[in-house]
Amino acid sequence: MKTLDISESIAEAMEYIEGDSLESKLFQLLASDLKNRLQRCSERIVEYEAKYGYEFPEFKQAWEDGKIDSPGSHEIESDFMEWESLVEERKFLLSQLKKMSEKGPASN
Repeated sequence: MKTLDISESIAEAMEYIEGDSLESKLFQLLASDLKNRLQRCSERIVEYEAKYGYEFPEFKQAWEDGKIDSPGSHEIESDFMEWESLVEERKFLLSQLKKMSEKGPASN
């Protein structure tokens, strides 16, 4: 088991977090953070889908097939790289949430 030193002000603030132990409170905070990050990531992905009219796998295929106008433009290349990164981040966040939901907070 690992120990964690926290300041008095954080300990006081933790009193208002849902959970019956420090670990369950931290679990709630981490899960909430992951969900918020997932939501922001998903919103950005939807923006790209609306902009280009594709989901990323179809956009990538159209890119590779030469069906995207000006694929070498700075804007489109930048969008491609960020969109691809967001898709990977979304997969990572989902996998972390899945791991957390499988384990749940440890009971003390």
